Amino acid sequence: MPVYRTPDGRIVEERTKQRLLGGRRKTTAPDSERTTVANAGDEAPPSPNPPRRGYGDPTVVHAPRTRGTGATSPPVAPDRETTRLHGSIGGSATGVEGAPPVVDPVAGWLVVVDGPGTGTDLRIGIGQNVVGRDPENRIGLAFGDRKISRRDHLRVNYDHERRVFSVVPGTSANLAYLNGTAIEQRSVLAAGDTIRIGRTTLRFVAFCGDDFNWPDED
Repeated sequence: MPVYRTPDGRIVEERTKQRLLGGRRKTTAPDSERTTVANAGDEAPPSPNPPRRGYGDPTVVHAPRTRGTGATSPPVAPDRETTRLHGSIGGSATGVEGAPPVVDPVAGWLVVVDGPGTGTDLRIGIGQNVVGRDPENRIGLAFGDRKISRRDHLRVNYDHERRVFSVVPGTSANLAYLNGTAIEQRSVLAAGDTIRIGRTTLRFVAFCGDDFNWPDED
């Protein structure tokens, strides 16, 4: 290996030789790289591999993660109006978005005051209201009273034009009783009347009548 003599007379090998040029340290780079000169106080060049921004970086917005699965939650859809379905005895709802719901106006109520289902109120709609144990009846007394006929035990009607309530025998062979008397023909209903059907007693409560009536449909 070549050796050199320093100004003070020492002999050193090439690998320890250093040349000072005006207070700067010169570093010899391979032929494929450029020679760089580092001066004291110079700003350091940017790192070629900047650190990745993670959960500690406030400028990064992260999607919420699902606990225990490691998966991100699906994007939340913007708020949209939800179509509400308004159901009632004898009524229905279209369920079509943007279409108004179809609501059967209430004309009065039958309230169970004795027997299975005590405390339950049942809506009376405009027109004929078939009463029976099957919930498919317009007024379904599905409370477990087996003495009530499944279908059409009797009918409670509201005449919208005359504003009159009445009770009519159904097609069933079983009887019902209005204020203790068997219903064998059409009878007018008055507020507070009671109807006994099977082991169930119903009290009639009017809503429509002389004081109020729903307007006629267009």
